[in-house]
Amino acid sequence: MIKDFSRYHGAAIVELLESVDDNLAIRSLSNAGFYVINDSLPIYVKYSTSRKGPWVFNFALAHQVVENDLFEEFGECLTVFVCGKDGIAAILHCQLKQLLDEDFEDQESVIIKRRHNQMYQVRGKNGSLDKKVSRSSLPDAFLNFRQKCKLVLQ
Repeated sequence: MIKDFSRYHGAAIVELLESVDDNLAIRSLSNAGFYVINDSLPIYVKYSTSRKGPWVFNFALAHQVVENDLFEEFGECLTVFVCGKDGIAAILHCQLKQLLDEDFEDQESVIIKRRHNQMYQVRGKNGSLDKKVSRSSLPDAFLNFRQKCKLVLQ
């Protein structure tokens, strides 16, 4: 039997694979939902099985700590939200901190909603994003990160 997390995490990984021209190395970390792409960009995949929004994503204290530690180690960490069968929204660490501040609680949540033919609106316990998030935010964020790394290396 295929587990839910395998289907939803797989959806995020396949979106990356299909959007990027070259090969990707994807390594799973010991914490569920955490992966590292090309040994340089950690991602944290969260999913909601709800068919329609709003989609609610719970963040346990331990997961917030790991996400923060990965940011400190790699300089970035993408949080990827698989919104049922609707689509995928990805945000950078600095955007996650607008939603859930540095005062980690036992459990906090992020809520995402989208109107028909619109982009995702994202809010959390401590605030909301100023801009909406597109359905192509995951490959866009990865490609922007890769470009930024190339510029730093030159």
